[in-house]
Amino acid sequence: MSTWEIRHVNHASPESDKQETLRIWDEKGGLYADLTRQRLQAQFAQERFGMAVAFDKGKCVSTTAYILSPRGQGILTQVYTVPAYRGQGIGKATVAETIQILRALEGRAIYLAAWQDWIRNIYQKAGFEFIGAMGNRHAFKLTLDPSGDDSTLFRKNQQTAIRPLAKDDQADLSALFNAKHNNIIKHYELSCFLGSHFEAEFFKLQKHKGHTAWVLDGTETIQGFATIMPSHNRHETHCGTVDLLIHTNQTAQAEALLDALETTSDSEVLYTYIASNENSKRSFFLKAGYQKIAHLKKRLSIGTAHYDLDLYEKQRH
Repeated sequence: MSTWEIRHVNHASPESDKQETLRIWDEKGGLYADLTRQRLQAQFAQERFGMAVAFDKGKCVSTTAYILSPRGQGILTQVYTVPAYRGQGIGKATVAETIQILRALEGRAIYLAAWQDWIRNIYQKAGFEFIGAMGNRHAFKLTLDPSGDDSTLFRKNQQTAIRPLAKDDQADLSALFNAKHNNIIKHYELSCFLGSHFEAEFFKLQKHKGHTAWVLDGTETIQGFATIMPSHNRHETHCGTVDLLIHTNQTAQAEALLDALETTSDSEVLYTYIASNENSKRSFFLKAGYQKIAHLKKRLSIGTAHYDLDLYEKQRH
């Protein structure tokens, strides 16, 4: 029987704890290996990152990580237990410890995504509520404080400002993407659609060279997000795909957000995808000078649902 203990690990922890934690994520490889290494080297602006790590005689056997924005939006991620140590409640313990850490740091809400029923059951027993799904990818939210409720985070008439995307915006973007929307397409280029959580997509965005990204920043959290992703196809130089997601309470700011985005982009031809029943989005882009150039049958699939998309184009020069 193992004898394990949980330690808090972040960029300021002893190097031995950080390297042992990195070991299992390096072995797993992929996106989170790079994420963990970056965030254990130094703090990202005002964002806080840390992990509840279970050690057995100095060996890392389980982790749960968190990301917390300056305004208290949190992401729970990197929940993993080494196979030989599963079934002992270690994963549940690191999840519970991480939630307590975020409470102590005055987090307002926590967001996460899960693909399997048994994992979803763990989160639901910890108090997380199901808020949406994109196929098997289910999104959950745990409201830690009344100020983390959507009615406060996205309340009308809060002060807003338009600014470029910042390095520590990830958790606030998760709050926006997990809020209730009528949008089928949340971000076409990042494959983030109706019901989907926003986490790994943030890092995919960072690796997309030449993108332009702006946010509508509110008093409580980010209220809108807009990008132009340039085409890397050599036959499509100076073309870019526009994505714009704005909370329904802040749609009056959509035109200014799109204008800031387009003004700072070098793309000469802009495209955007709109689902056939997204009428308000269609009206907005038509007013902004976009014209329909194609109808794409069953272009988007979310689980068993299929959606037709219309492709719109704007020539800028």
